[in-house]
Amino acid sequence: MKEIYSWVPWFRELARQIEEIEKGKKTDLTEKANKVDWRGKRLVDIYDDEDIDPFSFFYFLASKNSANHLKPVYDSVSSVFEIKRKLTDMGRDDYYDDYYIFPSPDSRYNNFYNKKNFESDLLWNLFSGAVKNDPEINPDDFENALKINGVGVARLTQTLFLINPKYFLPVDKTCLADALGLPVLSKIENEIKKAGGYGVYRSVLKKLKEAFPECQPYEINMFLYLQESEQITNSKIFQISTNVYGDRRTDYWDDFKENNWVYTGGPGSGKSWGEEGKYPLTEPARGDIILVRTGRQKGKAIGIVLKNDYAESGLNENSRIHVLWINKSEEQLSGLTDMHGFNKAGPGTRSAFATKESYKPSFDLINSLTGNFSENDDDSQQEADTMQYPLNQILYGPPGTGKTWNTVNHAVAIIEDKSLDELEEEDREEIKWRFDELKKNGQIEMVTFHQNFTYEDFIEGIRPVLDEENEKIEYELSEGVFKKIADRANKNRTQSEQTGEESWDTDELLQAFAESIENRLESGEEINLFPPDHRSGATIGEINWSRDGKFQSFKLGGTIKYQRLTKNVIKRDYEAFYKGEIKSLKDIKPTYKSKRTQHGNAMYYFALYGKIKQFHDEEWQSEESGPIKKQNYVLIIDEINRGNIARIFGELITLIEPSKRIGGDDAATFILPYSKEKFGVPDNLYIIGTMNTADRSIALLDTALRRRFDFIEMMPDAKHHRISTDIEGVNCQELLAAMNDRIRFLLDREHQIGHTYFMGIKRIKGKDSLEATFKNKIIPLLQEYFYDNWEKIDLVLNCNGFVHEIPFESDLFKNSDLIDEERKIYELSDDDGKWEDPESYQAIYAQGQSETGESG
Repeated sequence: MKEIYSWVPWFRELARQIEEIEKGKKTDLTEKANKVDWRGKRLVDIYDDEDIDPFSFFYFLASKNSANHLKPVYDSVSSVFEIKRKLTDMGRDDYYDDYYIFPSPDSRYNNFYNKKNFESDLLWNLFSGAVKNDPEINPDDFENALKINGVGVARLTQTLFLINPKYFLPVDKTCLADALGLPVLSKIENEIKKAGGYGVYRSVLKKLKEAFPECQPYEINMFLYLQESEQITNSKIFQISTNVYGDRRTDYWDDFKENNWVYTGGPGSGKSWGEEGKYPLTEPARGDIILVRTGRQKGKAIGIVLKNDYAESGLNENSRIHVLWINKSEEQLSGLTDMHGFNKAGPGTRSAFATKESYKPSFDLINSLTGNFSENDDDSQQEADTMQYPLNQILYGPPGTGKTWNTVNHAVAIIEDKSLDELEEEDREEIKWRFDELKKNGQIEMVTFHQNFTYEDFIEGIRPVLDEENEKIEYELSEGVFKKIADRANKNRTQSEQTGEESWDTDELLQAFAESIENRLESGEEINLFPPDHRSGATIGEINWSRDGKFQSFKLGGTIKYQRLTKNVIKRDYEAFYKGEIKSLKDIKPTYKSKRTQHGNAMYYFALYGKIKQFHDEEWQSEESGPIKKQNYVLIIDEINRGNIARIFGELITLIEPSKRIGGDDAATFILPYSKEKFGVPDNLYIIGTMNTADRSIALLDTALRRRFDFIEMMPDAKHHRISTDIEGVNCQELLAAMNDRIRFLLDREHQIGHTYFMGIKRIKGKDSLEATFKNKIIPLLQEYFYDNWEKIDLVLNCNGFVHEIPFESDLFKNSDLIDEERKIYELSDDDGKWEDPESYQAIYAQGQSETGESG
């Protein structure tokens, strides 16, 4: 949608044409203006005997930015001034409303002409300096133009912007001075009107451009307009890779940047929306935020969604998400996994972007306006008992059902206090990145049990250590993985219980207060910030929530519009207010470094703090928390059934019971045999085990383990979305379901084949193909299941020809009296064509007779 800026080169070409007029006869502008079809009152009718100046021409022209006048007036100007391009090239007259965003003056005040103190030469001189690619403005001309009766800062800067939208910006109601740490708009205008005003204006331009790195002024103006008109209000944040169509070698950023759009997937691509519906491309709405990445190490840009073709036209190769760029800096990122496609941006990506200096202005700006980036990852880590997860659980099922894979989601969900359904909606790479970070931080540990694993490995023991200096062996006490993480969890639990005077969780308080206000608003109550006799009629109009239900900001209502009181400012100040350190609104400082001594919305914040304090004192009930927040810890034990539980846990098996945990109803501790320390297992340590039912029946599992763990069955999912239904005609979902039906009948349900064996297969032959999967994984697994009983293996395959009988040859033995001639010998087919033939795999799930004539 690069047409949203098609007016920019059109206006620049018009300015160049008028610049040529200045070099000849200035009266030519009046003559040309007289030839334009203005669709109503003409500019020349306003002037007496004066020649038209370029500022009046541009400003008058801009006033024709309306449904009735846009196309005919601008087409007429194109014709008169011989401008080759047309402003309406896209052929839709209704585009002006959404996409021709430039100042549109009031039709009553749409020129610079004034009989009393009009100076045409002054405006021509100012124009000649402004039209250059690198403007050369005479400050005196700028200041004298402001002295023309009726010409204010807004009108002058808006017209400079029309003349050269690649350099200037309007200083008007869209300026967002408060959000950028500048003085309020009225003060800026007053400063610009004084001597040295052009210098003040340039400093404002600099501040605006710093807030939008690498962006053009006309792009900045578009964002300011959308924000001022409340079209940037959503809080969803997405990420997209510039490597699209599965092509990791080609970077599509230039196309993204030039056309103001992003896209991904398409017919024939690997992990595409076309094949798997993987990416949530229909979700982004106007105002949402998109972070653009290349691979794992490069950030490209930050954009705001303007229009989503995928939501309107569906998932097809012509659809695009049209964006407004607010930051086009390229930065090296760190701490991220490789990514392609499109998905929601998790804390990992947001953090990687936010820590870069060039992206910080965008994060600060959006956060100050909408609270979109104010989500603190720690906000989701509430008290450990908020979400109910079993302290001890085992994920069990046949091989290949994703047990170990799912421990990642379970562990992150426990620590972040989220539901598994929430994590299912997130990007897997983002979840894995968070998992790895939690491991680095010591909140997650992993261990695999085996036959030789002991108490000394798991809890503590004496281990030999080579003293290289004295060349002798010494013995020292060594802690095992379980004791280490239990001690860390116990330390955190103890510290979190330490309370201090006047201490509380501000996040919890604000969440409760916002919910209380929401309930009152829903009941129809008007919530005034000030007493009835106060001059301000400000109310709390509505509340902005994040997608996961966290409070973000209050939007003011009543007589106040477009103002928000954000969570980050409230959190910054409220404790000081409650303790009496903020005594007046003068003590509420600006959000950013500023010449002002107080925040632009200080009056409203101060009133809001009073209401929060009243709620705090009279309604809110909360357990006091210490300076350290209680966190959850997770120990993952892979193949838990392979170890000797009595040998590994010893007497400590009792301590993992919920009631025996520190913090439980019947808390217990033991003295460890080696260190003689008192040891207990805290209630913020969760244990997740995995168990392969094909290795050892659950019926034979250690009884002590069975009654202390919750068991979560994970069985094969033949309908999994990553299992193809058409590989050269082979439906792998039906194939897997058919084999498992036969295995359940011939053996048991614990020995089925997991769906992960078939995930991601895209072809019949070659590496990582259906052929390779059967030869290298499925057949060996069936051999293990049936103890080389090839007749049953052949039944599982529906006698499809992969296994065939070797006929008995009587002359193989001299004396065949001792040979059982009825014994059947089988071997795998060595015919590669058989393994590469789609019909061989179709026969596995075919109904009725197989190709060999035997019943399936």
